[in-house]
Amino acid sequence: MDFKIGETLKFEEICVKVVEIKEDAIVFEVLSTGHEEDEGKLMEVPMWYIQSNKDQIKR
Repeated sequence: MDFKIGETLKFEEICVKVVEIKEDAIVFEVLSTGHEEDEGKLMEVPMWYIQSNKDQIKR
């Protein structure tokens, strides 16, 4: 899957923005989950998990 820095998308019903692309993971900034305390946090997701759940990504 191709990702771009700054790209906004929905992953597993969480609105996120791509902030870093690593060889084995993508780092997302959480924009919206429905819980204010989660907003702005960083979430590093392994590439294997993204590949196995690619149907959960909405651009």
